[in-house]
Amino acid sequence: ATQGPSPAHTMSSALLNFARRAAAQAPARVAARRGVSTSAPKLGGADEPAYIHAEKMYDVGATKGRTLVFGTATAAVVLIGGFIPVYACQFQNRKASG
Repeated sequence: ATQGPSPAHTMSSALLNFARRAAAQAPARVAARRGVSTSAPKLGGADEPAYIHAEKMYDVGATKGRTLVFGTATAAVVLIGGFIPVYACQFQNRKASG
């Protein structure tokens, strides 16, 4: 009495065939995906900035009221930098005193 192939053998050969087919089709799938994604950029080009205001955005020399703007920003940073440790010490002292 001859028996057919065992279920385990049939399953492993089916998985092997599936893997071979998937490997054979993989390059075609990658090439198709690459072809779809090679469109021209929507914003910006070789001579055009990506952002419409980019040319003027970082022109610090042309900022109106430059000394006022940067003086205010510097003063704010210094005041905040000095206030935070003072507040932290007062907060810790309040917590410790109960």
